[in-house]
Amino acid sequence: MSDAWLSRLSDPDPWQPPRPLPAALRTPRTIVRSFEKGDGPRLFEAVTTERPKILPWMLWALTDHQRVDDSIYYVERCVRGLALPSCNDFPLAIADPETGQILGGVGFHRIDRGSRCGEIGYWIRGEAQGRGLATEVAGALTSQGLTPTASGGWGFRRIVLFCDAANDASRRVADKLGFRLELRSRKERYSDYGDGRDPYVDMLGFAVLHDDWDFQQHRAKPGIGWS
Repeated sequence: MSDAWLSRLSDPDPWQPPRPLPAALRTPRTIVRSFEKGDGPRLFEAVTTERPKILPWMLWALTDHQRVDDSIYYVERCVRGLALPSCNDFPLAIADPETGQILGGVGFHRIDRGSRCGEIGYWIRGEAQGRGLATEVAGALTSQGLTPTASGGWGFRRIVLFCDAANDASRRVADKLGFRLELRSRKERYSDYGDGRDPYVDMLGFAVLHDDWDFQQHRAKPGIGWS
């Protein structure tokens, strides 16, 4: 048997990173932009000011950004990575447009180029949680993500969102944006939160397609989401 049939499992026009990358995105209260040289100390402050509030869902907060040098190196790695043609991970900073303070992070990850699909993820610093910033930012970035590259967007056909089934805050973001709940996967992911609970956790999977999306309201059209 040949491998020729495998070509039929991928879009003949696979996703490619837009060059240049889409412009910084303004929302009513934030600016979403690529990390820049000099962001390291601001990122370190965002993570460490109230680290317990980022946990338990952001497992990287257990081990990463323990020193300011860690955050500086992370930013440098992001800057280098974004320039690579093979890049499939696009972390972005959520910043206060007036002060420059890092409010959190968002981005597209684990991109499936053959199906033109990207996964959106986000986190908000401790004291900024509970204000709707994640919904505001994720909605705006989804609009940009589903916009064709020729029109200044990322050019995705489909955007997915995954979260631990116990992460009520993240699920509320998906629900508010009208993403469709497509998957509940039992004991699907190993996530050792270090608190004694079963490390195999249930995961929820949400998704939205280009044609589902209201680009003016930055949410799915009515009737798209269901659970």
